[in-house]
Amino acid sequence: MSLSSIRHLLSVSAIAAAALLSVQAAEPNVPQIGCFISTGDNHWLGESLPIDSPAAIEDSMALLARLGVKCVYWRGLEEATWMETMTSRPENCRYDSAFHWFHQLYRDVHPDKLAVEAAHRHGMEIWGVGTLVDWQGPGDTPNFNDFPNGFESRLRLDHPEWVPRDRSGLLKQCGPIEFAYPEARKALVDLHMKFVRQDGYDGMTFVTYAENYGMRFQDEFGFNEPIVKEFKKRHGVDLLTQPFTRSASRFDWYNLRGEYLTQYLRELKSQLQHDGKKLGMILNPFEPRFTQPWNVPQIMLTAGHITVDLDTYVREGIVDHLMVWGYCSPQIQNKAVDDCLWLTRATPCKVAALTSSPFAPRWKPFQKKGVTIAMSLGDDASYLDRSNIPEQPLAALSSDDPVLRMRVLAQIIYGKTKATTEQVTPLLHDHNVIVRRLALSALGKLKDPAAVPSIEQGLDDEENAVRCAAALALRDNNRPESAAKMLGAVDMHGTHPLMEMVFHTMPRIKPAPREVLAEAASKHANPLVRSTAMRSLVFMTDVKLLPVFAQGLHDSDRFVRFAAAEALGNVRHSTEAVELLLQALQHEDPTVSDRAATSLAVIVAAHFPETDPLRARIVTALGELYAKLGDGCQRSDAEWGYRPVGNALLKMGAEGEQILQRFMDQKSDRQLALEAWKTLWIRQDSKTFSEVTEKENEEAFSHLPAWLRPPAAAK
Repeated sequence: MSLSSIRHLLSVSAIAAAALLSVQAAEPNVPQIGCFISTGDNHWLGESLPIDSPAAIEDSMALLARLGVKCVYWRGLEEATWMETMTSRPENCRYDSAFHWFHQLYRDVHPDKLAVEAAHRHGMEIWGVGTLVDWQGPGDTPNFNDFPNGFESRLRLDHPEWVPRDRSGLLKQCGPIEFAYPEARKALVDLHMKFVRQDGYDGMTFVTYAENYGMRFQDEFGFNEPIVKEFKKRHGVDLLTQPFTRSASRFDWYNLRGEYLTQYLRELKSQLQHDGKKLGMILNPFEPRFTQPWNVPQIMLTAGHITVDLDTYVREGIVDHLMVWGYCSPQIQNKAVDDCLWLTRATPCKVAALTSSPFAPRWKPFQKKGVTIAMSLGDDASYLDRSNIPEQPLAALSSDDPVLRMRVLAQIIYGKTKATTEQVTPLLHDHNVIVRRLALSALGKLKDPAAVPSIEQGLDDEENAVRCAAALALRDNNRPESAAKMLGAVDMHGTHPLMEMVFHTMPRIKPAPREVLAEAASKHANPLVRSTAMRSLVFMTDVKLLPVFAQGLHDSDRFVRFAAAEALGNVRHSTEAVELLLQALQHEDPTVSDRAATSLAVIVAAHFPETDPLRARIVTALGELYAKLGDGCQRSDAEWGYRPVGNALLKMGAEGEQILQRFMDQKSDRQLALEAWKTLWIRQDSKTFSEVTEKENEEAFSHLPAWLRPPAAAK
């Protein structure tokens, strides 16, 4: 660490300690609260609380301490275990970019160890938050973006038997590792203990959902051999071939899976207890005795039905801490917190609740009962706006207390305090990272054209988090020259979150900077600039840009090629765009050919009169590409290419389905027939759950050709 960084930490700590004393003296009954930091999201999203450098981590922890936080729940434990075991699929360009950025942080910055040291320096506990069930999975699993799914842990890849299976044995679940295998439990215990010890956490807890859209119905997976054998031994029913009964029920199956989970937690607690560390669980507020749903609108338990045996956890002292998750109605969460308080009465187990409104009146009765209220917030300003620190006069911009300066800037951002550019601009040179970020955001919200050059200067700040804040502020206050300035920052610094901020800000610049972006996308020497520019053009396509997109399809950088194929799908009323995409279906890079298939489906769905006559050629070309994915396929998308290409065929209607049916009916290429069956009957698309009932799933399997059925399914 540099001498200037050390001085910064010492000065911030001294100021924070003095200010904390003054706040405590003024408000002696400030409730104890916690803070949940979802570190991977912060490292991806440039607008979230900054935690990507020593100075950013120190300033963020100092702020949390001033807000009354006594315990930080730090999801870096999950991120660290991912970096240790995860394999990236480079064909998912956006996620691969994030993957390399995360690796850079963990190689060069060591954010988790810095966070632990800073939290302890400011008098806070810090617990590592790990994942119970999210080790990602197969490339054909739907996710936030195009196929393939971006990652999969080597724990799953090296031990395919640990991956949860469906009843047929044909389908694999994305996310969990099955706890029924003792070797799997040991591997997970060893992995988590490595980082708990290495980084010095006070304890660890688990989120219990997996982030993917792979599950089609709630009881789809969990039929691995040890579970099937034990269920048959106990209940006399074969889970693979016989239905549940009253004496061999679904609940018996849920509980059996839960017994293996309980054993895993016992084994982990034994190791933690030996080191004087504590163990917690984060709970599903809707059904606390099952794992959590993912934080998307649909309430889907993405781990499946696994009993969370809270009674045993508390009775045996396996857990020391229960946190009730939010993202639900207050009534649901309140009931779950009350139930946890009753369950843990007369035990040392503590209860907490997660919320975005930590000082709301509804929490006061719970705080009197000792419940920790843990805030979960997004951008920097929200931490101040939703805090217990009262609003400050404009003069506090000149205060020696950085938190008071932050408070006023947040008021300006939320439109609660009027200010001028001249009053805010000096804070762009503040020693505190968060103050500089908030000052940039405030200048954006003021929308004074005179402030734009100052915002642009923030793109060259020494801190990545401040550069990201500058790009974000330019969404609200910019000029035509801002496009080139942002591309210059990408050229100079090129971090993943900065590129994400620039990519999302470019469409806000008026007039649309097509010429600047086209020049950069086609001629710039830096592939990070070319890809950022090409991605930005996806939002502002025009037939005049077709030569740029055509050239981009053959760029040396994969992300540029992918973005060019995506952009072509947004060019309206253009037969030339269709011709380019038809050619791209033959591209040697499956990332390009598969995205070309998706883009062609977008064009066909729009029913442009100019391109409708090309529909038959499109269907034929898609079928030819799909046919390459059968037995002996050596393409990098051999595992997952059938999803984007098959979904494009489905969007062609009856003509596409007929091609897929022919592939399914032929009997010379097993892989092709299986993929065609999945495309037609196990339908899944990106960015959504493709939900079916169990009866509909049985109907789908009734169409599986007999020669493809595994022995259990054939019975």
